[in-house]
Amino acid sequence: MPALHTLGLFVRWAHVAGIAAILGGALLVWLLGVRRNGTNAGTVVAVAHLYEWIFWAAIGVQVMTGVGNLGAFGEALPPSDSAWGTKLIVKLVAVLALAILSVPRTMAVVAMAGDTAPRLRLLSALYGGTTAIVVGIAGLAVWLAHG
Repeated sequence: MPALHTLGLFVRWAHVAGIAAILGGALLVWLLGVRRNGTNAGTVVAVAHLYEWIFWAAIGVQVMTGVGNLGAFGEALPPSDSAWGTKLIVKLVAVLALAILSVPRTMAVVAMAGDTAPRLRLLSALYGGTTAIVVGIAGLAVWLAHG
């Protein structure tokens, strides 16, 4: 197997693993927040705090591997005014929106770190929203891959 082919597979694998970490972590924090009902809320905040580190690292991986994927396919990609190009632009805008909308979520988690009674409803809403956006992005990725 040529080295470039192996590198391309690794980049695609890292891209998928990054979105899996983002989605899985958001879903976990959302479920913990919904199911706790105030009991052991500090655990939910601790998990959310860890997730925020993972999230921002994974967003960085998404950007780097996304650029790598675009570079690997280069000239073979359809133009931006094609149906596929439009889907790609929608996905890129959705990822940008996810990153921008995640800043207040991260700030809320940091603010709750020392809180004795964190607002689990707020956390659940923030992570439920993150989960919904990421599911939409994953759907766009599948649509791009098969269309």
